[in-house]
Amino acid sequence: MSNFLLKNPECVFIHIPKTAGTSIRKGVWKEYEGPVFGHIPQEWNHLFSFAFIRHPLQRLASAYNMFTQGATGDSTWKLPLDARPLSVKEFIDIVTNENIIYDERRKTFEEKIRHHTIPQTDDFNCLKYAKFIGRFENIDRDFSCILKKLNIKRDLPKIHTTTACQWQDIFKEESLEQAIEYYKEDFKLLEYTY
Repeated sequence: MSNFLLKNPECVFIHIPKTAGTSIRKGVWKEYEGPVFGHIPQEWNHLFSFAFIRHPLQRLASAYNMFTQGATGDSTWKLPLDARPLSVKEFIDIVTNENIIYDERRKTFEEKIRHHTIPQTDDFNCLKYAKFIGRFENIDRDFSCILKKLNIKRDLPKIHTTTACQWQDIFKEESLEQAIEYYKEDFKLLEYTY
């Protein structure tokens, strides 16, 4: 998604959508520069950098819920004005449509969906620059490692949450095959299984 220079202490947060990034950025640091899209500024290279990853299908299920039901909790995110009801098949077709942009130019409902669902290993996400990669599935433990490294004591609030669900309850047969194929590099490189 986008990269942020977090302040006090300074570090680089590589925010991949649907991996608790809003909770980290707005709930823990609050003061930051960015976003910077698709690259890490050279002047940030010397700083500790981190990102979180998530099971590709669970991340996709969270995005589906966000774009069809909205977010809950302490969130300022609302469904876009141009949002419309989507079947699972329509959602997957948007996610996998390489003709829909996902970068900082995004404006339409479909472009926002793509922005939140491109593979975590896509170069645009800059994951390869993270010096520490935590897993959403172990967020409390992994985030504690980051806090310890940075010598800070803060809690991780839950901001911008979506209704809990399991990917198996949403993606079936054709849509599941399409999603697995689209995220094949995430499964391989991030060592997730389905």
